[in-house]
Amino acid sequence: MKGLAKIIGIILGILGLSSKATAKKKAKVKKIDIQVKKVKKEKARVQKKKVAVQKKKAAVKKAQKKVPKKKPNVTSAKKARSSLKSRAKKR
Repeated sequence: MKGLAKIIGIILGILGLSSKATAKKKAKVKKIDIQVKKVKKEKARVQKKKVAVQKKKAAVKKAQKKVPKKKPNVTSAKKARSSLKSRAKKR
């Protein structure tokens, strides 16, 4: 009877169904899960940084797009006065 139990235990061990084998598998799976969790956290952190950089990059690009307005050529004193008044109003 004991011999039969040993044979069954060996067969289950080979198949990976014994309690020792499942404990080892669970330990390996747990280690892998911990690594996966770390990678996910790191990925989320990098993604957050990436979004922040993209926002800054967009702001810089937007600032660069503004073309400075060319001031109109002033040919008379009257135009110069009106030009100065309009510039004063803008400020």
